[in-house]
Amino acid sequence: MAGPTLKALLGARSANRPAIEAVLHALGTGIRIVDPADKLLLGEPSPQSVTGGSRVPIQIDGAIAGFVIGPSEAAFALALLLTQLAAREVEGRALASEVLHLYREVHLIEQLSEQLAALLNLSTVCHSALAQAQRLIRATHGGILVMEKEGSPLISVAAFSPSTNDAHESSDEAGPLLPESQFAAAILERGIAEIVNDCASDPRALDGERNLKALVCAPLRAGQRMVGVIALANAMDGATYSAADLKLLNTIALQTAAAIANSLLCSEMVDAARVRAALAAELQAASTVQQLLLQSASRPTPGFHVESVYLPASEVGGDFFFVSSAPDGSLTAIVGDVAGKGLTAAMRVAMILGVLRRETSHDPSDILSGLNNALIAQGQLGFTTACCVRISLSGDYTLANAGHIAPYLSGRELETAPALPLGLIPDQSYELVHGNLGVMERLVLLSDGVPEARSHTGELYGFERLSDLTLMPAQQIAEAARTFGQEDDITVLTLALGAGPH
Repeated sequence: MAGPTLKALLGARSANRPAIEAVLHALGTGIRIVDPADKLLLGEPSPQSVTGGSRVPIQIDGAIAGFVIGPSEAAFALALLLTQLAAREVEGRALASEVLHLYREVHLIEQLSEQLAALLNLSTVCHSALAQAQRLIRATHGGILVMEKEGSPLISVAAFSPSTNDAHESSDEAGPLLPESQFAAAILERGIAEIVNDCASDPRALDGERNLKALVCAPLRAGQRMVGVIALANAMDGATYSAADLKLLNTIALQTAAAIANSLLCSEMVDAARVRAALAAELQAASTVQQLLLQSASRPTPGFHVESVYLPASEVGGDFFFVSSAPDGSLTAIVGDVAGKGLTAAMRVAMILGVLRRETSHDPSDILSGLNNALIAQGQLGFTTACCVRISLSGDYTLANAGHIAPYLSGRELETAPALPLGLIPDQSYELVHGNLGVMERLVLLSDGVPEARSHTGELYGFERLSDLTLMPAQQIAEAARTFGQEDDITVLTLALGAGPH
């Protein structure tokens, strides 16, 4: 903004004109105010004033703007008054200029805040912020370095230099600071903005940074999280940065950091959604495979009525069952539950079904022993409970139990010999229990998802209800547990001779 002139100070529109005229009148005739070329600005010339009197200079902002000509005492007094009035005018204009500059800064920062609030792409956020910083602070170089995750290395997201001349046409290598810059590391470590007005002599400067004359950096902090650094630099001779520049860059950094944090959060949410979608697809595929495996686990068993129901608690489960017939017409069935959930449990179920398909023995003890050793051979897979039974066409049965829920015979819980679950100790043996299945009786094998069903009030279904429940067909048993409140996989296998009980 241009400084005031003496002519403007004395002009007809000037607020100072009436006061100065009053002073001239009080001082009397013989005083006049002229510009440096002796052109009359105020007062009346007279023969005395032309030929005599003092010539006192009037200074405005350190320069002579005119003179007061007249008697010495009056001329000095009026010149001093005009100099003071001019000084006040200079201060007023400087203040107005500063206010206008601050208003422009506030306006641009408000614009930046509105722009960033609507942006979610990291690169777009950084380019927009850097372009606004370039408008407000003189710089030949600028850049934004970002940590995409806490503790991860810095990466250059936006930059400008004399070769690009525009923050919207930035390249990763154009910024004042490289990701490995010690200046950037210091800003991140201390969390405080910094001015370096002599980069060449700073021991932290890398080779490319020594060409910069002045550097101003600010941390990008969103809450308690440090997300990066914004830096501006000037390579022009004599360039320096001030505390006002630092304060302004800190303000821009505050706005930018919040937008960057939102952008990173959005990116993390998108990545997480993609992972969840991929996992859901994998679980759906695993569920399909598991259902196919379990459907094929029940082979034709002439002379027996077999019902099976499998209700996983999620997409895939950890329960399994397998039914097969022997050359002598007998039936072999096994129900089990592997420890764990999700894909890990489903993969273990698939492995167990593979072992059972290859099993040549139909003796329950041998089957459990073979399965136990197969699990041990696979390493630390956790434990698996299982109950296996073999029933002849006459109804005689033998069963062995490896830590599983005991089977029920026509509503009565059968006693089984205690034994450890599978997969814990190698070469484990399992004691056989013998009995007979009557023509109108039903043998029920089930998983713990039935007694461990829990209502919305927290009540367990419990074992007490199983005596009556196991008199029902497999589908009704499973539905009763699910309706009560399923929390785990539910598997029910019912075995009967001939067409089974009605």
